[in-house]
Amino acid sequence: MRYEQVANLVRLAVRLQGTLGGLTLDDIQARFSVSRSTAERMRDAVAAAFGPLELVDSDDRKHRWRLRSDAVRRLVAVSPEELAELESAASALERAGLEERAATLREFATTVRATLHTESLARIESELEALVQAEGLAMRAGPRARLDTGLLSKLREAVTTCRVVEFRYFAQATGLHSRQRVRPLGLLYGNRAFLVASSDWREEPRLWRLANVSELCISDETFERDPEFDLERYAKRSFGTFQEKPVGVVLRFDAAAARDASTFIFHPDQSTESNDDGSLTVRFEAGGIDEMCWHLFTWGESVTIEEPLRLRRRLSEMSARLAAHHGGQLGR
Repeated sequence: MRYEQVANLVRLAVRLQGTLGGLTLDDIQARFSVSRSTAERMRDAVAAAFGPLELVDSDDRKHRWRLRSDAVRRLVAVSPEELAELESAASALERAGLEERAATLREFATTVRATLHTESLARIESELEALVQAEGLAMRAGPRARLDTGLLSKLREAVTTCRVVEFRYFAQATGLHSRQRVRPLGLLYGNRAFLVASSDWREEPRLWRLANVSELCISDETFERDPEFDLERYAKRSFGTFQEKPVGVVLRFDAAAARDASTFIFHPDQSTESNDDGSLTVRFEAGGIDEMCWHLFTWGESVTIEEPLRLRRRLSEMSARLAAHHGGQLGR
C-alpha cells in the first residue's frame, strides 16, 4: 500500500474518532476526493486496522460511523477553552481571506478531539458550542489592549453558566470609575475586546471595553439568557464594534482600486456590483459611522461615499479637522 493511502487511512481513523456525530460515506468522499466504492473500502480498512465502528443515531436517516477504539487516543487533557481558541483563530484567518490556513487549524482541532474519550468529548463539545456562540469576531487591523490576567477565562465561565458578574469600570469619556453589576451575554473582538452585557438599569445589551474592566468577580446569582439574543446578529449591526442604528451604505471604488476592494469584506452581508466603467460598488447595512470613516481614510480618493449623506459629511468634517490640526503644526 502506498504511503499516501496509509496516511489517508490514519487521517480517516482520526476523523472517525474525533467527531461525536460520526461520518457518512458522503463525508468521506468529499474529504478525500474519492469514489463511493473507495470510501467504503477506506471505512472497512479503518475498522479492520483500528477496531470496529459503531453506527451513530442521526435525524437525517443517513448511516454515520465513528470509532470507539482507544487505538488513536492519547492520554491528554483538553479543555473547551483551548478548543474555542482554535476555532476563534480559525475564524480570524477565514475573515482575513486565509481559508487554507483556517482549514489546517480546524483539521488540527479534529485531531485533538480524536484523543478524547467519548464521554469527555460529549461534555467538551457541549461547552465548546456555548463558548463559540458566545464569542464573536469583528476583525480590524490595529493594536491590541492589555487585559487583566484571567479576565477572559472568568468571563467565559460566567457567559456559559449564565452568572452575574461585578467589576470596577473606568469610563473613557468621563475619566471616572464605577462599580458595575451586569449579565454577560458574550464577547466581541475587534481593535479592542468588549463584553456584551445587559444590566438592571439598561435592558438593551451594551458594550464594555475589557481593557477598562478590573477587579472582576463572578457572583452566585444566575440569570436566564434571552433566547432571542444572537451575538452574530448583534455584531452585524455595526461596522467594527460601535453599536448604532444601522444605515444603508453605498461605496463606489474607482477602477484603479476596484480589484483590491473586491477582496475586502467590509461587512458579512455586503453585496458588490462591477460597473461598466471598471469601478466597484459595495452595499451593506451597519452602524458605526466613525469607524467607517477611520477605515475609509485608508482608501483616500479612490472611494466615493454615495450613501448615506451623513457618512459623507462626517468624513468631510473629520478630514477638515485633521487638515486644520496638522496644517497648523507646520507653522510652529
